[in-house]
Amino acid sequence: MTAKTKVPVIGLTTRHIVYLIVMHTIGAMILDAGINFGLATAMYKNNKHPVYIWPLPNTLAGDMAVTIIIQQALTWILDRLAVRGDLKKGLVAPLRMPSDASSLVRWFVGLKDVKAAGKPGFAFHFKRVVVYIVATFLLYWPITIGVLYGLKSGHVGAAVADGAHAAGEFNLWPFPQIFKAVYSAALGLTTPFVSYVTLIYEGETQAASSGAAAVSAAGDEESKVAN
Repeated sequence: MTAKTKVPVIGLTTRHIVYLIVMHTIGAMILDAGINFGLATAMYKNNKHPVYIWPLPNTLAGDMAVTIIIQQALTWILDRLAVRGDLKKGLVAPLRMPSDASSLVRWFVGLKDVKAAGKPGFAFHFKRVVVYIVATFLLYWPITIGVLYGLKSGHVGAAVADGAHAAGEFNLWPFPQIFKAVYSAALGLTTPFVSYVTLIYEGETQAASSGAAAVSAAGDEESKVAN
């Protein structure tokens, strides 16, 4: 805890809402889209293999699945670090656990696991990353495949074979790049959830630490009086 760190508060304030929307929703979406557009350019542009929904080596279905795994794992790690950095700067106040918080939020915050283990370790984060990835996969991937089949039926993104490139379902530049960018931006909509549970985790651990420090100080005072 630094001098700029604010005292934990109960409930989302207007500042929290703006913080979560601007920095951890819009900001995350723009960053994710930019990175994945660049990755898709490196993967698909000037590639002699055609781009399809399923067949390897250039499979958009596989790409979208792998994108979920990598992006969501990195989001869990990097977004938590970003929130902690913002808390140290005093950009926003940490949160206390709402009394009406769902069991899902309580599990992701993981205070019981932290108290039992002393501090969050690999197992703590691994379990939550896996659930985060699986939930995102079940929500996004089937819909994405449906969208791709709809685009395929309309011949959107299809290219004509030439001397250097074979014809594919989505070879037309820059369709694969734009699709991957939009898809990753949509995944960025899940980032505020990680930010929110991190704000609560930091607020609860800060409150617990302050309480323990107060009890310790009171004990020291009693000892001095007794002596």
